[in-house]
Amino acid sequence: MSSLHAASPGLIRTSGSETDRRRLNTWQAVRADVLDRIRSGEWPPGSLIPTEQILSKEMGCARATVNRALRELADSGIVQRRRKVGTRVTATSSRRAMMSLPVIRDEIEAMGARYGYQMTDCLARPPSPEAMQALQVDAGDSMILVKSRHMADDRPHCCEAIWLNPRAVNLPDARLFGTVPPQEWLARTLPVAQSRFSILAEGATGACAINLLVAVGTPVMAIERVNTLNGLPVSFARQFYPPHHRLVLKD
Repeated sequence: MSSLHAASPGLIRTSGSETDRRRLNTWQAVRADVLDRIRSGEWPPGSLIPTEQILSKEMGCARATVNRALRELADSGIVQRRRKVGTRVTATSSRRAMMSLPVIRDEIEAMGARYGYQMTDCLARPPSPEAMQALQVDAGDSMILVKSRHMADDRPHCCEAIWLNPRAVNLPDARLFGTVPPQEWLARTLPVAQSRFSILAEGATGACAINLLVAVGTPVMAIERVNTLNGLPVSFARQFYPPHHRLVLKD
């Protein structure tokens, strides 16, 4: 685990050569190749990708290997699979955009409260199992983890842990996140879309309990958010709100 200030966020990974593609023999390698081709624009959002049979022949691997890779991508919402139709790169729908959650600053200011922000940690480290699944990366990949808390009139409103994928997007200098929340930077700077969010209840643990000023184990509302750029996941955030918080979504 290393400090982000000592890390150099990587650029977008380029696609492998045709020779490399013929030697892919693990589902992780097939998944990475498919992601590269989506990222490069070879397969844009909304387009059908080649069949499993064609891909397995092109990549020199079993059809079951391609199937596993595409299932993983479908589970994360990057592609959509339909019988007798094929596999299509997911296109962002207008309804999905309408139901997106606001950035936390806007949420607090809409309440008529004064917004406050503090970054509590910023690290370059391997992804958690949840982040690995959401961002479709491997256990050995280095991700950026930013932890922070958001205040409303100096009272705890939310604490957040957000994973950023430097392979999917060029990130700014880490010092920026000391004053600008990553979720806000993404929303204001890039044409990101919110591809998925989940709402669940969890017991507050150490850092979360401290930041929300509640006892360890207190039930809090947790929201998981995945943001995408051109159909590929760039961030996975877990946001925790104190008891009695009300979430309102307008269609």
